Amino acid sequence: MKRTLLMSAASAMALLIAACGSNEEAAQNEPAANDANAMMADASNPFAQSEMQMNERMMAAVGTDAGDSWAKKMIEHHQGAIDMSRIILEQNPSADVAMMARETVEKQQKDIGDIRKLLKDGAPNQQSADLYRPAMMDMHEKMMAAKGADVSETFMRKMLEHHKGAMAMSDVALQNGVSGALRMQIQKTRDDNQKDAEMIEAMLGGKSHQEAMAASGAKSASQAKAEPAPADKAKAPATAEPKVASKSAKPAPPPPAPKTPPKAPEPTCLPEHRAAGHC
Repeated sequence: MKRTLLMSAASAMALLIAACGSNEEAAQNEPAANDANAMMADASNPFAQSEMQMNERMMAAVGTDAGDSWAKKMIEHHQGAIDMSRIILEQNPSADVAMMARETVEKQQKDIGDIRKLLKDGAPNQQSADLYRPAMMDMHEKMMAAKGADVSETFMRKMLEHHKGAMAMSDVALQNGVSGALRMQIQKTRDDNQKDAEMIEAMLGGKSHQEAMAASGAKSASQAKAEPAPADKAKAPATAEPKVASKSAKPAPPPPAPKTPPKAPEPTCLPEHRAAGHC
């Protein structure tokens, strides 16, 4: 009897431990489960999986310092835009959105190439990567929640939050001592994403892709490709600037006037010549 009671108690304890373990594991996996549930609940969102993968890769990217962490995370950020753009091109989007998606692929590929030139080698610094976590989480939540009347509008609204996220991450980097060519790249990326965000807002307001580009000043893919990378600018030899005369410098004195040669002395008139009237 006692043996039976002991076995029953042991079984109950094992079940209790297993239940606790399941609860802890469920709590740890809750964010991923919520994302998966959101994806399953909204079958009209073909971007959900690429959005989650982009977020996971960005969170995992860690650099040697604040600037390097920005660079590694921004590469994954841009790759996410490329993946989403390729998805929308398979969804029979409007002509303007298709043009925007093709331009996005080319521009983001160019920017990835430019950023790769600035990556550093060295031990990863998790503290520097954690600086970007709030901005990344905010972007991910807003992108997952963004929806439109159709798949084209949904893509635009998600990309709007995507560009805003790049701006927020760039602000973090600029506030944490990044300098040199990398700072130039960060500022360029921020400016480009701001213009692209303004372009999307104009398109959501009813303008065509071309009209929205003109209104926002956003670059075309051809313009972006023609622009040299900040890393290349930093390596280019500096050209000597022409010297400019100082306003306070005194003007140079005029050259001296040429001296007139002295006149030859007139010959002396001899008396006999004077008497003859020759002088």
